[in-house]
Amino acid sequence: MPKEKSNSKISNNYDRPKKSKDYKCTHCPVAFGQACNLKTHVLTVHEKRRDYKCSLCPSAFGQASNLKTHVLTVHEKSRDYKCSLCPSAFGQASNLKKHVRTVHEKRRDYKCPHCAAAFGVASSLTTHVRAVHEKRKDHACPHCAAAFGRASHLTKHVHTVHEKRKDHACPHCPYACGRADVLNKHVRAVHEKLKDYTCPHCDQKFAYLSQVKTHIIKSHSEEEEISLLLNLHNPV
Repeated sequence: MPKEKSNSKISNNYDRPKKSKDYKCTHCPVAFGQACNLKTHVLTVHEKRRDYKCSLCPSAFGQASNLKTHVLTVHEKSRDYKCSLCPSAFGQASNLKKHVRTVHEKRRDYKCPHCAAAFGVASSLTTHVRAVHEKRKDHACPHCAAAFGRASHLTKHVHTVHEKRKDHACPHCPYACGRADVLNKHVRAVHEKLKDYTCPHCDQKFAYLSQVKTHIIKSHSEEEEISLLLNLHNPV
């Protein structure tokens, strides 16, 4: 059995001087300290090359190291790198370092050049720029015409719309749904009796935004008030 590894030594490396990153990607804001790393980034991230295929499942990867990690963590369930600050454990040291840096130290070193957003990992910044500022929708649904800016949104769409999965169960009643945010709204509205949405015309409160819209159409049907409906936003 491999000896458990903690993040005690890893955290001490944060005080080291940062290396110069002179090799900048022409497709996104990411930069690297070595030309070989930039080449790998372009091949795997932008050209979507996946030359290393898993022999145990359909997964494929752009780097041999990622395939090795996949086999260890997914198929062999290896979690040798344990966080000393919480119960989390990881299959490789880099993920432990990333976890400590972003979760416990709250570091957001990757700043968006277009807005105030900042992220703990470079891949999150890349996804943000593509989806929010470039309005790209690179993740197309294989079952319908829908497309998304983030892979996680595509996964959520497939699970809830096409597979009809309802993985989020209410702890108070038999209700179940496919999305955590929908479940949260259900709990607040049904069990906690909270009414987060207020009519801008009469201050009547409602549990769901759709109820506010219906109320405005029925009770405040003047043309100028219908136009206000189009600008109605979720509460802060």
